[in-house]
Amino acid sequence: MCKNILVVDNNPVILKLMANFLGKSGYLVKTAIGGLEAIKIIKTFQPEVIFLDIIMPKISGEKLCKMLRKMPKMAGVAIIMLSAAALEQKIDFKSFGADACIAKGPFKGVEKHINFVLQKILAGQLTDLAGKIIGGEDVYERVITTELLLNREHFEVTLINMAEGFVELTGDGRIVYVNQKAADLFGCPEEKLLAVDFTSLFSGSKRDDITAALINLGDKRRVIGETSPFIVNNRYLAMTIAGIARQDSVIIIIQDITARKRAEQELQKYREHLEETVRRRTAKLAAKNRELEDEIAERRQLAHEKMALKKELGQTRKMEALGTMATGIAHDFNNILTAMLGYVSLLRLDAGGNSQVLSSLDHITKAGSQAKELIGLIKTFSKPVEQEFSLVRLPLLIGETLALLRPSVPPDIKVVTHVDPQCPAVWADAVQLQRVIVNLCTNAIHAIPKSGGVLTITLSQEKQDIDVSGETQNSVKLAFSDTGEGISPANLEKIFDPYFTTREEGEGTGLGLSVVHGIITNHKGRVQAESVQGQGATFTVTLPAYGGA
Repeated sequence: MCKNILVVDNNPVILKLMANFLGKSGYLVKTAIGGLEAIKIIKTFQPEVIFLDIIMPKISGEKLCKMLRKMPKMAGVAIIMLSAAALEQKIDFKSFGADACIAKGPFKGVEKHINFVLQKILAGQLTDLAGKIIGGEDVYERVITTELLLNREHFEVTLINMAEGFVELTGDGRIVYVNQKAADLFGCPEEKLLAVDFTSLFSGSKRDDITAALINLGDKRRVIGETSPFIVNNRYLAMTIAGIARQDSVIIIIQDITARKRAEQELQKYREHLEETVRRRTAKLAAKNRELEDEIAERRQLAHEKMALKKELGQTRKMEALGTMATGIAHDFNNILTAMLGYVSLLRLDAGGNSQVLSSLDHITKAGSQAKELIGLIKTFSKPVEQEFSLVRLPLLIGETLALLRPSVPPDIKVVTHVDPQCPAVWADAVQLQRVIVNLCTNAIHAIPKSGGVLTITLSQEKQDIDVSGETQNSVKLAFSDTGEGISPANLEKIFDPYFTTREEGEGTGLGLSVVHGIITNHKGRVQAESVQGQGATFTVTLPAYGGA
């Protein structure tokens, strides 16, 4: 004999009548006002028969029946539907798991039909009632109910075919309706979602966002997840939450914005890729631009050096041409002087004691000797001569040479020296270098006005200089700076030409700087002049250090 009965209806009067009637018959009766309460009861109560109304708010009798039939513990339970609508709308209650249906009418009639069904259950003849509506003859068609059911059907069809998920919650957040789209989005069948706390479907901050949106909702409408979507089963979801305060329920429309978000992500990736491509290309262009600037600077430097070399080559060729000519002149002039001085010697023998003649011959001999010295100078700059090379310490040579020059330096001219005592030695002819020092000091002294000035001599070593052959090696620099009037740009280009001089006639031969140029060139060095008119001049002699050290 069955003892435990559960009655589910949204009408408290029906529940009370059923409880009294069945209780007097000796059954243990539990009543639930709606589907949510029924779900709570069956967690601790095992009914053998369930009487279930079809039309109920929140969770309908049809949905509740489907849920119950999914539960293993409800497999053998008899489920009897209580509804006049089943007759009016010709509802196929058997399709959602009900065993029989009793049409609601006058309760006295309902009591009779309930007893009839219970007797069939006790007799094991429940299958005799399959698909039958008991008591239909006592029920008259109700137009209002029909219209309501039609509206409900229309509402159901609309929700089922919505592109959005539709979820209805109770005031405390429990799910009482889920359309198919929402069930698909959550990856869970409808019967497993019903009566579940909606917020439990989420975790972390997203759960907090939904909880916050439901608080004090009333009749307001809130949209969440548009900018920061909810991710469920790899889908991006946004929600519109609307409250229905009078029914103490909440409607949630769930939009699947996955396609839009993925399009936005792809667009963002493309934008980032484009920005990265632009950045890389900009960097390449900047690098190429720097390379081009470096190449232009290098070419300008090469052009400058080429111009300087060309100028130096022109000077060298001019000196070579003049040297070749001067060598021939010096040779012929030397022959003439030799003959002339030979005849002077013969005339001395014939002069006897004539003092006037002897005096004239002395003058001729002196002039001839000066001419021989001049020829020696011409040979010095015109071509290499036999020289005695040795290791020369320039600090010592400068000191000795200045000691010889000091008596001839005017008192108003101050000679200042900056000599590096650690300066390396050079392989040179000491006599020829001493001649260079004397010539450059003499020129500087002559350039300084009579009112006085300063001659500065600097000796230093350079690490990585370029010699005349184009090789890199260490070198020694000897600079002579004066505070004279300077040299004009036009004259600066010609100062190393033979016989060029800015002195008054009779004050020099104009061979001094040419001789300096010849000597330094023979020593594989170079001499350069720099000057700003009115601010003095500087002559710099560069010689290779011995052994490159």
